[in-house]
Amino acid sequence: MKKAILYIVILVVITSGSFFIVRSFKESAPSPEIPEPPDLEKAPARVYGITEPAGREVYVSPPVSRRIVAVHVREGDAVRRGEELFSLEHSIEKAQLKLAQARVQSAESLLAIDQDTFERYRGRYRKEAISEYEYNQSLLQVELDKSNLEVAKKEAELAEAALEQLTLKSPIDGLVYKFDVRLGEILPVGENSRVILGSPDLWIRAYVEAFWMNRIKKGDSYEIYNTETQDYIGTGEVIYTAPYMGRRNFRTEDLQERFDTKYQEVVLSLLQGDEKVPIGLSVFLELIRD
Repeated sequence: MKKAILYIVILVVITSGSFFIVRSFKESAPSPEIPEPPDLEKAPARVYGITEPAGREVYVSPPVSRRIVAVHVREGDAVRRGEELFSLEHSIEKAQLKLAQARVQSAESLLAIDQDTFERYRGRYRKEAISEYEYNQSLLQVELDKSNLEVAKKEAELAEAALEQLTLKSPIDGLVYKFDVRLGEILPVGENSRVILGSPDLWIRAYVEAFWMNRIKKGDSYEIYNTETQDYIGTGEVIYTAPYMGRRNFRTEDLQERFDTKYQEVVLSLLQGDEKVPIGLSVFLELIRD
């Protein structure tokens, strides 16, 4: 009996001691601080984009696969609307135009002859020297000649247009950003990546995830950096934000990007420095804080 009481006393002492030790440790330990949620308004808004000519690029492609027989400009040249860029082989179209023009001349000569005949027949018909049938036949022949002449002129216009389209011209006033064509090579039909024109002023077209959508506003200023080298390029100002969200048509270098994410398209004007910035350059933007 005494041993049982002794065991109980020892157990109570150990339990009480453990309780006080744990309580003392808790009281001496500093209370954990609950971190404040981050202020997203102070977090730097970083978005990715690409440089392009103001108003986007203009691609010039051949209507047919032909050999290049003349080049008239070089990369970096300023061009005017309608200025010749390069010419494709056109001997067949040139011959067809000459043939069509000869047909026009022939039709005009035939019309002149038949009109003269009709004028003589009209005088003789008034004097009843010829029959009404002969008079009407002469009139119908003149009308047929006029119709044939109009057809010949239309054919000449088509032949001229076919010839003209083989001399590729600038559709805009702008700058030749890319001119990857060589004299004597055959340029495939529909090849639209060899000749690129555009405005000398640059834009940046960025794609903003929904997370940053309300942070990017028209009139905001951004610092612009080269995505590859991290070099500072210049500043830009937001001039347009798309009123819709959609899939992007530009792939960034961000390995964490999600292909199922929808983006808002944003356009910034680029205020570049002394160094010329090429189009198609991948860049990232950071909001300039006041």
